[in-house]
Amino acid sequence: MQPSRVLLFVAIMLVQFGLFEAGMRLHAGSEAAPVFQQLFMRDPEIGVRLRPGASARFKTSEFETDIVINSSGVRDGEIGPKPAGERRIVVLGDSIVLSVQVQAAETFCAQLQQRLNARQTPGGPAYRVINAGVQGYGPVEALSFYEHVASRFEADVVLIAIYVGNDAMEAHDSGDAVLPRSAPERAAASTAPATTKPSPWPLWLRRLVRRSMVLQTVRLRTLTLLERYSRVHPIDRALTIYLPVLPPDMERGLAVTRECVRRIAVVAAGRGARTGVVLVPARFQVDDENYESLEAIVAEGGQKLVRDAATDRFASVLGGLGLPMVDTLPALRAAAGESRVFMRSTAHFTKHGHEVMADALAGFLRDSGLLDGGSR
Repeated sequence: MQPSRVLLFVAIMLVQFGLFEAGMRLHAGSEAAPVFQQLFMRDPEIGVRLRPGASARFKTSEFETDIVINSSGVRDGEIGPKPAGERRIVVLGDSIVLSVQVQAAETFCAQLQQRLNARQTPGGPAYRVINAGVQGYGPVEALSFYEHVASRFEADVVLIAIYVGNDAMEAHDSGDAVLPRSAPERAAASTAPATTKPSPWPLWLRRLVRRSMVLQTVRLRTLTLLERYSRVHPIDRALTIYLPVLPPDMERGLAVTRECVRRIAVVAAGRGARTGVVLVPARFQVDDENYESLEAIVAEGGQKLVRDAATDRFASVLGGLGLPMVDTLPALRAAAGESRVFMRSTAHFTKHGHEVMADALAGFLRDSGLLDGGSR
């Protein structure tokens, strides 16, 4: 082939790639799309947070929602000085709390507020539940966000939502900022067998794939085909907390999570607030079909998937802090027979799932005594 034809072919392919990329960014429902990414900003103290005043209409094949971020940088109404007689509950967490898959009024935070106020007694306090969840946060980021931002919301109660499906992994990866390791521990970690194999691709190529919606789509489709037709399926790193023998990185992740929760509780107590912990299960712990699929993949890798191991391990590690704690798994599992509580395309709650969560948290707050006492 002549050089001129090669150049023409390359030019045509680049133009087509650019057109596909532009079309997907404008119209496709993806978190890589500019309409979603503009909701976030870099922060020198926290890293990444929601951009104050940002808004977007986010649409995928499964949902369409309006996302509005207030001037404080959370998906909630404006937060002014606390009125007399109001009690505030701040809910920290990741995308499970933020819940871009439903309208703001349908989130479990908003519905929890409605349930608490529906039982308001004459002369009793009015309740305000503030959604302080941020997409992509783990326990370390939640701690930083509370210290630098959410601690100013004048909370009477702080609820820390722990997503047991990946929070140990997230905590491990960011954990040195909270629980520094000694030199021997760092040396041992560097020589320990890797939980996942290092990527064979150069960093610049990995960054390009992450930024491109076309390449992300190709990557996901390729992984799906490999998982379907390959004889050996790799075990997703997040699932290793569900294995019978806990890997060292997940063990450290649990320890980091415990320290983050402890520090949040200390800061909250210094501001006159009480702290509670909410354990949120992974989708496969509730969805039998999803569980059977993952169980088979893990079995092909020569391991066993213990369905509720992560919940049990978080409950054991965090239980020693003496904070009120609720495991929402039983309520979600019981309600799954009525209607789906998790979406099909994501590990997030349906509208029904948010209703179940709101009911569970309302009961927990009343029974735990976290709501006892007057407004500050």
